[in-house]
Amino acid sequence: LAELGNYSIHLLFRNLRPAGSKERKIPVPNGNPFTQLFNFVSCPNYTYEVAAWLSFSIMTQSLPALLFTTAGFVQMAIWAKGKHRNYKKEFSNYPKGRTAIIPFLL
Repeated sequence: LAELGNYSIHLLFRNLRPAGSKERKIPVPNGNPFTQLFNFVSCPNYTYEVAAWLSFSIMTQSLPALLFTTAGFVQMAIWAKGKHRNYKKEFSNYPKGRTAIIPFLL
């Protein structure tokens, strides 16, 4: 489910800007239920990616996989915070309730 969510977010990103346009828009959910995470976070693709790796770590019960997941989360959180900060600078009407990567927390 996490990988399907990640794929859904990338499809939304791909369709966010018309071909040949340089216009930037605030990402908002579309009819796909997996995109509803945009109501809570700026980078749901990272949220879904971490969820997929966490699921893998739990299923395999592998400490190295969990360490990889942790390192990946730290890096994606840094990227998400930067994107979140840039969205807030670029768009004066950016949704106030969104966090960077973890709903309601980070």
